[in-house]
Amino acid sequence: MGIQEPVAPLPRRVVMVRGETVASYLSRLAECNGMRFEELARHIGAPRTVKRADPRCEEVRLGPVARQRLAQVSGRSVEQLVQALVSLVDCRISARARRQVEIESWPQGRLPVQACALCAVGLGERPVWRVPGEQWAVCVRHGRWTATAQGEVQVGLERLPEAVDAHVRRVRLERRMGPYARALMADAQQVAVYWWQCRQMAWRGVWRRRQEVLGVDRSALWAVPLVVYPEAVVVAEAMAVRERQRAVGRSFAGGPAGWSTGRWTAWVGERLGMGREMADGGHRALEAWLMAHRNTVPVVTRLARQEERAVPRSVPLPLLEPHRVVPDYGGWEEVSCLPWRLGAPMTSTPWQPGG
Repeated sequence: MGIQEPVAPLPRRVVMVRGETVASYLSRLAECNGMRFEELARHIGAPRTVKRADPRCEEVRLGPVARQRLAQVSGRSVEQLVQALVSLVDCRISARARRQVEIESWPQGRLPVQACALCAVGLGERPVWRVPGEQWAVCVRHGRWTATAQGEVQVGLERLPEAVDAHVRRVRLERRMGPYARALMADAQQVAVYWWQCRQMAWRGVWRRRQEVLGVDRSALWAVPLVVYPEAVVVAEAMAVRERQRAVGRSFAGGPAGWSTGRWTAWVGERLGMGREMADGGHRALEAWLMAHRNTVPVVTRLARQEERAVPRSVPLPLLEPHRVVPDYGGWEEVSCLPWRLGAPMTSTPWQPGG
């Protein structure tokens, strides 16, 4: 059969999951129809030598011809496939390319995240793998933390309801802020990682309790993003307030004299319920962030704008320096403007604030 010839739909369809990887969808579609992955891949245009893709660490790239053939065999339209299988748009295979199906490995920091197992009940025996937004996700419906295949893949949050509540607030923040919210969440998570690494802020209290609930100690680095998540969301919300003021050159105090660093960091400490810990050293991580996000509007301009209102909370905020580009997926450390890395000594990180 030639690659340009039409193909008949397979006997059985599978439910599509928004954000699922192409490798995961093809694996489930093949299994549902009693086929091997390689057989289905060849059916839509892969070479005879194609090997089975591992959805945990590999993705299948489809050119326009293979995409059309997948639509035919799956009983879906190309538009439906693109809407659900979001990584389809990243493919650079042209319609003239002889090889319309390619398998490639995901970068180490962007491995697929397993979908909630409870959400995937009835979708087949195979787990569903989703294109990574971060290296983990929270299912609000079932209260589960899901991650890549390298760590704890499924963690119930029955005893950590604050993590689910934090995720609800984060989604609300993203709806209000637009794409810039992802940069602020990345920065806030990095601030929380600094606090955790330096044993500041909540590490003696709620963070230690969450580690005990999870049955881990400080050596379990996979758990750190979950342990600090609620506080990171609070910090991101505070950063959003500050950035809406900075967008029009206003200070946190409401006057034209520039940002009051001490006032803002103290306010964040109050929101966290950790004012004393913030004063005792927690402010340092926030001050590093403030240096990268400092107000660069000249004083004369600020004086002329002092009656101008900040951007309303219901209006998305445009990207501000130093975040010129915010990638759609990847680890927080790749999105954040802050340089430190989980597991590395904070004092060994060279850093020069952006100009």
